[in-house]
Amino acid sequence: MYRLKDIATFIDAELIGDASIKINSLATSFNAQKDQLTYIASNKYKADLLDLKAGAVIITKDLLEDCPTNALVVDNVYLAFAQITHYFKQQPTYLDGIHTSAQINSKNIAKSCTIGAHVVIGKNCTIGTNTIIEQGVIIGNNVIIQPNVTILQNCTIGNNVFLSVGVVIGSEGFGNALDNQGHWHTIAHLGNVIIGDDVAIGANTVIDRGTLEDTQIHSGVRLDNLVHIAHNVSLGANTAIAAGVTIGGSVTLGKRCQVGGGAVIASHMCLADDVIVTGASTVDKHLNKGHYTGFTSISLHSDWKRIQMWLSKLDKITQYLNIKLKSLKGQ
Repeated sequence: MYRLKDIATFIDAELIGDASIKINSLATSFNAQKDQLTYIASNKYKADLLDLKAGAVIITKDLLEDCPTNALVVDNVYLAFAQITHYFKQQPTYLDGIHTSAQINSKNIAKSCTIGAHVVIGKNCTIGTNTIIEQGVIIGNNVIIQPNVTILQNCTIGNNVFLSVGVVIGSEGFGNALDNQGHWHTIAHLGNVIIGDDVAIGANTVIDRGTLEDTQIHSGVRLDNLVHIAHNVSLGANTAIAAGVTIGGSVTLGKRCQVGGGAVIASHMCLADDVIVTGASTVDKHLNKGHYTGFTSISLHSDWKRIQMWLSKLDKITQYLNIKLKSLKGQ
């Protein structure tokens, strides 16, 4: 917990309002309450100020007259946000062995595991060698965790979950802010990863924690090997994702989606329920229900097949046109 005047000092901001209020945490502008700090990055999000319930907000000077709460005025909002996240980041306590406060209700735990403070492990779980489970993690019943898995602090794993070799849950997301000198400043990710029931995750797959809210993998999801799920992603129930897929930050997939191997889904895209994406496609726009393929810009699969048919005939079309051109010249 910090007083607002201390936060203003941390980020070198001009404080407008009550300097004595106490801030417990950071939150998005939609969810922030009176004991929380949020940010509005630009005029593009000016409308978000209207219903703001946060105790304070980081903004630029041009938004000040529309601000309904205490303000921290800066030139570079995203940079200030990046800086303050590190003050609210809970640092893990590293140790060897099993912390005395851990609640373990299963016997099949490898001796080489590291299990942090206040971890809860349900019944009938199996945890393989060299697995690391950091503080505050909650694991349900009937969970199988193979060797060399890492579950970072405060993440939640449901019941009947299978984590294959080398899975990483709750790694830092890729968020950075650029200062005026062209230097990057890392954003500390304060959200967690929430994994539902009956989820299976393949070898060396990585799921990043959310920036302020949680990355969510809903029940019944299947992830193949070497999948990367970035921060703030939500995967709908019973979605299946093949090997090598990369999903950018803040992507939402509906229920029962299928994504083929090697596909890339750009940040902030939304896919409706029952969307199918062909392997190696690039998704760069929101998708409604359907089967899509796109190695340049994504398109409906039926349209892509028609385009591909014409592309495959280009050589013959060119030969035909050349013959016709020669015959015209000979006349």
